Amino acid sequence: MSFLPSSNHPLGANLWAEDLQPFINNCANIHKLQQWECFPTSLAHLVKWASVARHPTCADRKCSHLIVYKTLPVPEPCGVLYPVSVRIYSYLNKFCVGKFGNWNSDCSKAAYAVQSLSIGSTGNTAAWRNQLECLNLAATFASCILKIPLPAIQFRGHVHMQRKVFTKVLHPPGDCVTPPVCNTPQNAHLPKLPDYPWVWNGPVEILDCNSDGTISPIHEVLLSRGDFVEIDTEFDLVVIWTHTSRTHLRVFLTCKQILCLQAAHSVQISNMARPPSHTEIRHMRANTTTEDHHTTPQFSLDQHETGPPPSSQVPGLFAE
Repeated sequence: MSFLPSSNHPLGANLWAEDLQPFINNCANIHKLQQWECFPTSLAHLVKWASVARHPTCADRKCSHLIVYKTLPVPEPCGVLYPVSVRIYSYLNKFCVGKFGNWNSDCSKAAYAVQSLSIGSTGNTAAWRNQLECLNLAATFASCILKIPLPAIQFRGHVHMQRKVFTKVLHPPGDCVTPPVCNTPQNAHLPKLPDYPWVWNGPVEILDCNSDGTISPIHEVLLSRGDFVEIDTEFDLVVIWTHTSRTHLRVFLTCKQILCLQAAHSVQISNMARPPSHTEIRHMRANTTTEDHHTTPQFSLDQHETGPPPSSQVPGLFAE
């Protein structure tokens, strides 16, 4: 996975709010980052860093290309491609990332089953804009390499990601991935999976960063809207043919992994734990007199001492 840098920080952490910067900085040692882990900041650098290759197994010719790493420090087996993946930081918005996503167990609709999520800036405008610029740089790069124009800016505002629950394959189903089946009663209603050529892609990896810095897998029900997360995502290149025989390129993001860095309820608790205000409170009182049958309001300042009230003024307590 590669990090999206800013002009002054390899992880882009300096653009986020101060309370979020430690979560991002703890994700990697910036002094030990390798070249492939640092996403380029210019098209000239990106041309040397990545390439666009034909997908070796995709049956859909609209999605037959990948953005892949050009050089990696590990020995690369012959014929193996490593798609570029980037880490995006944001607040979790709407999501549907269960094992089978939005699939309703109808095998005839396996092609439309997806796991999905959306993320946004939530006030961190500079940090969010920086990430969008990096994503759009990748889209521009793919467009230039394939010589297929982009219809518009691909990433702006909120970003939506999705991942196919099932993949249509061309090879025999000898090595199909099957979900873990347990004979306990709670799994009695596990849906029947579609037959060949559809293969289940497995669950999205969902992780949590513990207070001691260790990372452990969690169930999707523990995610909440407003969690500050790190998303590992890959680029999906889709060639669209219009009714006028023109083509254009669309670039989408596929979510591979979700790492929760700060839970939304932790933010709420920290906001509630602020110390009580010591601001002095004064009330205006109107005293009336009836001299000569005229009512004249006379205002006086009634200052309350700071500190707890006497026990007789606290509901539920009585002076002894």
